[in-house]
Amino acid sequence: MRASTAFAILAATCALAASRPAEASIEVDGRTIEVVDMHLHPGRFSQMPVTAVDYLVDAAPGPARLFLPALFTLLQDPYAGHIGILEQTTMAGVDHAVLLAVYTHHTSGYFTNEQLEGVLTDPRNVSADTAPGRSTWAWGMVSVNFFDGYLDPGVAESRLQAAASFLARRRDLFIGIKLAHAHQAVAFDDSRYLGVYDVAAQHGVPVLLHTGFSPFPNSQTDPAFYDPQGLEAVVTNYDGAHGLPRVTFVLAHTGQGDGRSLEHSLALAQRHDNVYLELSALKRPLLIDESGQEVTQTDYQYPYVLAEVKARGLVPRTLWSTDGPQYSGMVRRYLLLLVEGMKSAGYTVDEIAAVLSGNFYTLYFANVSRA
Repeated sequence: MRASTAFAILAATCALAASRPAEASIEVDGRTIEVVDMHLHPGRFSQMPVTAVDYLVDAAPGPARLFLPALFTLLQDPYAGHIGILEQTTMAGVDHAVLLAVYTHHTSGYFTNEQLEGVLTDPRNVSADTAPGRSTWAWGMVSVNFFDGYLDPGVAESRLQAAASFLARRRDLFIGIKLAHAHQAVAFDDSRYLGVYDVAAQHGVPVLLHTGFSPFPNSQTDPAFYDPQGLEAVVTNYDGAHGLPRVTFVLAHTGQGDGRSLEHSLALAQRHDNVYLELSALKRPLLIDESGQEVTQTDYQYPYVLAEVKARGLVPRTLWSTDGPQYSGMVRRYLLLLVEGMKSAGYTVDEIAAVLSGNFYTLYFANVSRA
């Protein structure tokens, strides 16, 4: 989340908070399309580190600083009236959401697996969707705390078992694992953390991985932590043909911000059918080009990414999402932006529908009964 855009909440929130936003839908060429936002962050302002709070406060206009704790808490509260995540997705025309647990204590904050389970089991987590297994509005992804002695004897095993317990007990609600190497200070090729992928294989769930830059202080800026090139060996070993069970890897943000990690994300998906791409956070300019040089430009990354996904035949393994909610109205705005981007890139209506929800169900619902 960029602080400069996050503070659009001051105007947008005031405009929307007086009454519940009207429900919206997405139509393309007269066809109503189902939408799933598979990357949304519940949270609490009180669970953000001081560095993240300072980062947000410094970017805010003076009067806005008084309201930051309340505004961010409401925006990241799934069930807050008028501007919570459920309200934002309803306004956007998003039918279902996926909420993420995170253990990023030193960068953007944390939201535990236990807290997420409380959100998902809340009686308000209901949907009008009558399809089998889709009676809930939101599903979730567990995460793993890599801090506070993770590599000490017995600690990793205990935490992996704890994460796995949510997948074992409530497979109807928990559909995957979320990791953020740049935030969690773990290089992609660090073999000491491979146990997470074994848990994913055991429970048959994909792993969503943050790739590309993060603007938050204390995030790792060495490409080893955000460039998925370092995942090549892991992806190969877990492709189901090299002695280990098959695991599917979803590259969040498609390596945004650095031309090298962006290209490596696309190329990795081309080479391996157990790699998917995820389209959140692409309304940003490139900061480093493919030669590793800093660049100053204002063009957003999503038109290029969408065109390359289409040209390289990766539409069937590409998923739309927002990395929201960030500010009131962001989910709706990003959805419309990417739909127009896909139309401009020559996507058919069927392809747009696949990116907005069809590919999600193929990946996350395949061979799983959620009745």
